Amino acid sequence: MKDMKWFAIAMLLIVAALPALASISSGSGGPVVVVAVPAPKTVALALAMPADFVSVPVQVISDQKNSALAYEESRQAIEMISQKVKEKGRFQVSTGVASLSQHKSSFGISSGSWSQPAAAADIYLLMPLTQERDNIFAAGAEAARFMETLRMPGKTRYELGRLQLAVENPEQYRTKLLGQIAQEIKITREAISGSGSVKVEGLESSVMVRQADDRNVELFLNYSLSIMTEK
Repeated sequence: MKDMKWFAIAMLLIVAALPALASISSGSGGPVVVVAVPAPKTVALALAMPADFVSVPVQVISDQKNSALAYEESRQAIEMISQKVKEKGRFQVSTGVASLSQHKSSFGISSGSWSQPAAAADIYLLMPLTQERDNIFAAGAEAARFMETLRMPGKTRYELGRLQLAVENPEQYRTKLLGQIAQEIKITREAISGSGSVKVEGLESSVMVRQADDRNVELFLNYSLSIMTEK
């Protein structure tokens, strides 16, 4: 039996250290929006395209010492932001994870400074990219101006998170990506001229999204293409 040796070519994509796909809904029953991974380019084949949205995370925090009041005020704040977004009609909103925890005092059970807020919740403003709002900075500035107009209930406040580009339903581009990969396999087979075989793994992986610049993203699959040749 002849010895076989595997040679991994440049299209081997290593993404084990990358975070999992961050996806949020663009509305009740709406399509999934996937936030771009802020990572360097590590794949040979990718589909470049303009992003659909800028995702603006907003964390709502309550400074109430009474946990029950903190929970209620956080709920009111999230509902108020969602309603104002609907009234404005220029972008969308999606709610995220709520963190509700009892206060912990540094100096005792009922007095002293609080080590963490009793309630914090995330909500995401999805700003569609248009001719007027054509990059991540313009969208972020509009989101900041919108939040500044709101009167937060009780002792709630907000903090804006890191802006990220996002794509609506990236799985719709799977066929195009598979077509690119098929063409690369064909070129590789022609290059080795029948002296080996080609093995492809990972084509069933989710379509990943990488942020390329302040307006564009790259879509890719986490796959590997290897050549098996006789030693």
